[in-house]
Amino acid sequence: MAARDALVADGTLTTVRNSVQRRMATASSAATTPGIPTTASESLFVMDESLPPRNRFHTNGDYARAFNRQQKAAGRYVVVLINPRSRRSGGQARLGVMIPNKAVKTAVRRHQLKRWVRELFRRQLKERLNGHDAVVLFRSNPPEDSHRALDDEIIHLVPKALAASAGAPRGGRGPRRS
Repeated sequence: MAARDALVADGTLTTVRNSVQRRMATASSAATTPGIPTTASESLFVMDESLPPRNRFHTNGDYARAFNRQQKAAGRYVVVLINPRSRRSGGQARLGVMIPNKAVKTAVRRHQLKRWVRELFRRQLKERLNGHDAVVLFRSNPPEDSHRALDDEIIHLVPKALAASAGAPRGGRGPRRS
């Protein structure tokens, strides 16, 4: 009790109490600020803003299947490879992004481009590519201020790749004979 009396006399306890009250007031005003989730359902909506793992490539085998039998279209910065998925593997579209070190030198830029392409896929291309695997392979580094041009190029190449006929499988043992 003597310690508390010393804090009150010193004014420290009052300062701490005022600080806590300011934080509580700030938290209550943040709850009504637009864009900040206030309920659990709004928080779940914000969490939905990512590309879920079921829509991404994970293994070398995923990329090998995409390269083995693909439909492709090439642009100035990227090549888009599209491979139809089998019915039993599910109908959702999946995306793989490949950026060689030779094309884009810095890791920061490679990760930035991957995030940019995943966002484009999630927002605009996922429904259009339903039932297909898509790989975006970078040929060269687009200028940093040309994200819109990169978007336009990829959006333009996807229908071209879908319309291209799938070539014969490359490599491997070939089709089974009965």
